[in-house]
Amino acid sequence: MNIRFVILLLLFVVALPANGTAARKNDSDEVTRYSEEEVHAELTYLYETLQAVSYDLYRTTSKSEFDEAFNALHRSITAPMTALEINRQFQSFVVLAGLSHCQIEYPSDAYRQWYQGGGKFFPFDIAFSDNRAIIVANWSENEDIMAGDEMLAVDGVAVSAILRGLYPLISGENAYAKRTMLESGEFAYTWWYAHGNFDSGRFDWRAGNGEEHEAIVSGYTLDDYRRKQPHLKLPQFVRRDREFRFIDDVAYLRPGIFLNLESSDISKHEAFDNGEFLHFLDSAFAEIEEKRPSSLIIDIRGNNGGDNSFSDPMIAYFADRPFRIASKFSVRTSEITKSFWKDVDIENLEKLKNQILSLPNGTRFEAELEEISPRNDEFAYRGPVYVLIDRFSFSNAAVVAAIVQDYGFGTLIGEETSYVPSSCSSIHTFSLPRTEQTVVYAKACSIRPNGDTTMRGVIPDVYVSDHLLTDADEILEKALEISREHMRSN
Repeated sequence: MNIRFVILLLLFVVALPANGTAARKNDSDEVTRYSEEEVHAELTYLYETLQAVSYDLYRTTSKSEFDEAFNALHRSITAPMTALEINRQFQSFVVLAGLSHCQIEYPSDAYRQWYQGGGKFFPFDIAFSDNRAIIVANWSENEDIMAGDEMLAVDGVAVSAILRGLYPLISGENAYAKRTMLESGEFAYTWWYAHGNFDSGRFDWRAGNGEEHEAIVSGYTLDDYRRKQPHLKLPQFVRRDREFRFIDDVAYLRPGIFLNLESSDISKHEAFDNGEFLHFLDSAFAEIEEKRPSSLIIDIRGNNGGDNSFSDPMIAYFADRPFRIASKFSVRTSEITKSFWKDVDIENLEKLKNQILSLPNGTRFEAELEEISPRNDEFAYRGPVYVLIDRFSFSNAAVVAAIVQDYGFGTLIGEETSYVPSSCSSIHTFSLPRTEQTVVYAKACSIRPNGDTTMRGVIPDVYVSDHLLTDADEILEKALEISREHMRSN
């Protein structure tokens, strides 16, 4: 699961402060600064621990490159630093790993402190279409700028250069993955992460008629957000909730996030309680068995992922042969990983738990992947299956797409996922000893079922791009069209 969720409302995004304000304050309400020696020690602990706990920190970036970056960062620390300054510098270092699941968690308390104190956000939400930055929400007072217009530059800096400046703060395997993380409101708080407060600046854009314009625009505050939000129609990129319904004679299932909806904090074991999800599946497929639909659509667009103990039982309902989540799944032990696994009490993970706990720290081993059997009862579904995906099908959702495609369980419709299924995942966290900032690391690496190690997302069988600013759902409509054509031809 990609730990940095795409969050739609700025009131709830995870956080940072204004103009270098630290996230932590001492009893005298002054900004806490950590001494040069403390920051050096914190950086050393970060790098040494990442090397010890990550399955392969050097999968995409060599150790010599990492060492060079470490030494350069170490030399650059010549004065006390705030928690925010440390976070920003350390994140840029960790992001060198080129892995979605290797990062410093965004310091939410500091960000919240900033915007509640009157900080000004970058005034546009953007999404990407055909490599163009499209405005999907205008929070500024300039009413000439419309949703659907193209952002060209800010203060004379072209969009391409702006993106290159933000990418070092975003974890991901490639530019496509990083760019996706900037959509749906995240551009504004990533802008702040990199640049701080946005008071005002020159904004260049291209209108729908092709004409180019420029104007001075101002940032917006939390109060502005509260005033304008009810009147703006914002595209919904990510959904956590579950839904099952019929569209004529087609069954439509949106499983939602593959975690416990009541507790999706992955640092807690409750997040992996799949009881509610299994009940949802049982209810849905019981109705499918009763009504015998012409086809089944499973919608994993805008899905943050989760755990395969949720998704495997779902796939088993329509799989026609045994399957595994990957062709290879390799794990590395460490003391920090063991500290989490000692309390895991899940029957089908007992063997993996014993291996992690019993092998010496630093051991890499290939886990024996459980082969999941398809359902063979009356609730097994054997009709056509269409799985909808998009660039927001993150983490385990992309793995589900890879399983469906590689085993031939269904047809993928939509757009390429930004998440790479042959990468490092299965995340845990550790905290830095002084600043207590949380670091996310991947203890395992996997290869998708067909053995393809290419570092790119899952490519759909039928490519369809959804137009973000219309009410039409082009991807779903295409799936329904293909379903009808299949029924006519059979």
